[in-house]
Amino acid sequence: MQIFIASLRRQWQALRAWWRARYPLIRNYFIFLGLLLAFLTIFFWPFLNNRVFMSLRPGEAGVMWERFFGGTNLGYIYREGFHFVMPWNRLYVYNMRLQQTPHNVVALCKNGLPVEIEVSIRHRPADGKLPLLHTVVGPDYVNVVVKPEIEAHVRAVVSQFEPSELYTSEGYILNLIVQGAAAEIAERYISLDDLLIKRIILPPKIAGAIEAKLIEEQRVFEYDFRLAQARKEAQRKETEAGGILKFQETVASGGSFRDYLTYAGIQATVDLARSDNAKMVIIGNSEGLPLILNMPQDGTNPAAPQSLSPLLPPRDASEAPSSVSPSAPANTTPPSTTPANTSPPSSAPPATSTPPAASGTATPPPTTPLARPATPPSAPAGTNAGSP
Repeated sequence: MQIFIASLRRQWQALRAWWRARYPLIRNYFIFLGLLLAFLTIFFWPFLNNRVFMSLRPGEAGVMWERFFGGTNLGYIYREGFHFVMPWNRLYVYNMRLQQTPHNVVALCKNGLPVEIEVSIRHRPADGKLPLLHTVVGPDYVNVVVKPEIEAHVRAVVSQFEPSELYTSEGYILNLIVQGAAAEIAERYISLDDLLIKRIILPPKIAGAIEAKLIEEQRVFEYDFRLAQARKEAQRKETEAGGILKFQETVASGGSFRDYLTYAGIQATVDLARSDNAKMVIIGNSEGLPLILNMPQDGTNPAAPQSLSPLLPPRDASEAPSSVSPSAPANTTPPSTTPANTSPPSSAPPATSTPPAASGTATPPPTTPLARPATPPSAPAGTNAGSP
């Protein structure tokens, strides 16, 4: 027993002596090996990241192909997260989200006219059938199955319609295409969510002819509206003319048509006199409308009568009342050329000696508002013709 223990002690001492002698060499070897491994990892990281260290992002799933264990693994689907894959195997990644694929289809209409239709296809791989999709179709299933099936059904449906019907039957066309293509695509383990028609492009001449036809139809509607408007306007004018005719008959039947015209003239004169912009002298016409002098800017006129009198001056100048003596000639000089009263007061007969007018009518007082116009501005202020 002592011999065995002594033998072990000699072997341990020999091992320690060997380790002490070769420790620097072994240490340097491991350091070099670690640096080499780090360099190879950094250099081959892009390859390892896509083949060995796999990270599946949200909305992705994977199918494993095993080189030494029967090929595609049909019983397991790799979900989101980190996965370690042997370098001799390969993990195929699929996007399980809803995808949108634009596609342009050139189809022939019922009359043989080519039409370009721009569609948008919404699709995704069928749930739980990803290994079968990878085995039967492969990762390029959009160009292999989806686009050809949609294009075939679009051409089959469009060939049943005229070019002008494509605009008004868009919803019906979509239903026919989706119903026919959904079943065919589902057999290839793909789910068709929806199909949208983004634009229908007709040849320029055909599109121009259709637009011209629609414009003419709208123009017909416009003319119908104008005719209806003209009929309504004719009815309105007919009703208005009937009312005017009835009004004139009513005025004429009472024998007061001239009085009505005089009243209308007086109203127009009053409205014009009240306006701030009325700066002219308005003199009555041959029918005897009243005389209204110029009014100041503020609308006040101290010389204006307190109320408009319906009295009209006679048409004969010899019968007009005058504030001067009857011995003076009647209206021998125009009012605008009558000079100011330059003669002495004794040369004119007094106003009290004026005899009464003929026919028993009294002469209006000299201060009446309906007297002749005042003297021109050159005459002295406060002097009136015929006054003492």
